[in-house]
Amino acid sequence: MAYLSKDERREAILHAAMHVALKEGFTGMTVRRIATEAGVAAGQVHHHFASIGELKAQSFILLIRALLDAEVVPETATWRERLHGMLGSDEGGFEPYIRLWREAQFLATRDPEIRGAYVLTMEMWHQETVKIICQGASEKAFVLHDTPENIAWRLIGLVCGLDGIYVLNMPEMDQIAFNNHLDKLITLELH
Repeated sequence: MAYLSKDERREAILHAAMHVALKEGFTGMTVRRIATEAGVAAGQVHHHFASIGELKAQSFILLIRALLDAEVVPETATWRERLHGMLGSDEGGFEPYIRLWREAQFLATRDPEIRGAYVLTMEMWHQETVKIICQGASEKAFVLHDTPENIAWRLIGLVCGLDGIYVLNMPEMDQIAFNNHLDKLITLELH
């Protein structure tokens, strides 16, 4: 491996951790597995990160930031389509991110570093949702009957609840039903 500066090596380890997270989830994110993926000694992982928990949390935050920044609808999409895309995209390529999000939600109850990262990513999702609601309202695509912040939390709450039902593979909650429920709440909240 070519010489890397301290920052470059830390970045390589972080990217390796992100790759392992998407592929194997949090449980696969061991120091040994990440070091192998990064092509470094396990001691390098410990040298650059205070704990494996810190590395997992930082990786998760960066992955969710990438998910939130992903272009799921074209620039020509309506504000409603943009909001729907932010809250519940049908894009199959995001499944590893969603699976990791679900795992983080479960781990947040017992791991303080993951809980902190999960809370931060929920706030990031909320901010992006509020931004879309505000932009849509400023262009008269949405009618606000409450603050954008409150509306965003209700929409996110619905999505999280629907996702919890969806993962149970109940016949009443397939992707079509998920989208119908989300569309109905967007209509109720913003028209």
